[in-house]
Amino acid sequence: MTALAVFSQEAVWNFYDAQVPAVLKEYTASAAVIGFLMGMDNLFGIFIQPYFAHRSDKLAPRKWGRLPYILVGAPVAAFFFVLIPWAHNMWTLLICIFCFAIVGNAFKSVTEALVPDYQSPRHRGKAYAMAKVSTALTIGVSAGVSYFVVDKNLPLAFMIPAALLVIGMLLAAWGLRRCDSYIAEESAEQAEADSTETIKDLFVSLFSGANKSRLWMIVAIFATAGTWSALRSQGTPYAMEVLGLTKGEGGALALPGGVAFIAAILPVAILSDRGNRMLICRLGCVLFSAGCLIALCFPTTVMTATGLAIASVGYSAFAVNGVVIMWNLAPDNRSVGAYTGLYSVASACGATVGPAVVGTLIDLTSWHYMMLHIALLALISAALMGRVRDARATV
Repeated sequence: MTALAVFSQEAVWNFYDAQVPAVLKEYTASAAVIGFLMGMDNLFGIFIQPYFAHRSDKLAPRKWGRLPYILVGAPVAAFFFVLIPWAHNMWTLLICIFCFAIVGNAFKSVTEALVPDYQSPRHRGKAYAMAKVSTALTIGVSAGVSYFVVDKNLPLAFMIPAALLVIGMLLAAWGLRRCDSYIAEESAEQAEADSTETIKDLFVSLFSGANKSRLWMIVAIFATAGTWSALRSQGTPYAMEVLGLTKGEGGALALPGGVAFIAAILPVAILSDRGNRMLICRLGCVLFSAGCLIALCFPTTVMTATGLAIASVGYSAFAVNGVVIMWNLAPDNRSVGAYTGLYSVASACGATVGPAVVGTLIDLTSWHYMMLHIALLALISAALMGRVRDARATV
């Protein structure tokens, strides 16, 4: 059920990343502007996600858990998402995009925090892997809708993931209400007594003490998420400019990567549970870089799709382990929402900056060098992960 909730949420965000850049391209030719606007939803997430994740920690041990945030947010977000293709000028388009981003961010990290709520710590890696498998499936859904529907009926294409969001969240909530929460085994009164740390205290604690592993991990999350977001948000315009594909064909180019991600993620999760999580993350970033370099050296549709598939396999190592490492670094189980929020802040910051940085580099060079810029950023991410020395990050 937690995987279904993640799937429902990511179906919308993946389609958003694939097609909103192409919609924006109708109003501006600047890759930097497109990248900046695509990063704005993540800028909202910097402030919104940790607040609601931290607040949801207080609800986690109770009867309905974190579900009220999701049940209210999902239909409202779907409404604004459906309005995006109906906007006929830049200002109304931006209003629709920003309203969707604000509401969607309010329950995004809350949804991810459901995974540790219903799993014991020793099974969280595999449980989150299943959630990421569902995320990968949304890449396929997004690619399929892009290929078969976008060029024929754009409003209908936006309605499909919006419907998946609402229906999926309702089904997930119904199923989770019939399950026992792992965190609910602790009394609500005890959880309230221990959840006195404020958001300000949480951020201040990152800079205190000799062990800066949490801080370095957040920086690494920032860099890796920014790199992936840049590839996702600029991928469709890149395919149109360099490979000569249509919007629908460009969005569908991510399909092989989604298949590769699905095939790799469970083996990566099992390997991570048995080995060094941080080392696997670093090796994944190197593989991510290699895939982008293949696409750079062989700019054809087939080889670009192959390179993106290899990059997706590399990213799967971080996708499985990034938030699990943050959960492992949390002081107790009743802080997993707050630490999910920290992960979301770092990820949102990176996803805000990454597309704009890569877009600026493209404007300074050309679309043909986009894959080189992303490959270099992936190697920087691998180097930053080497600074995380806490033993808890490896288990």
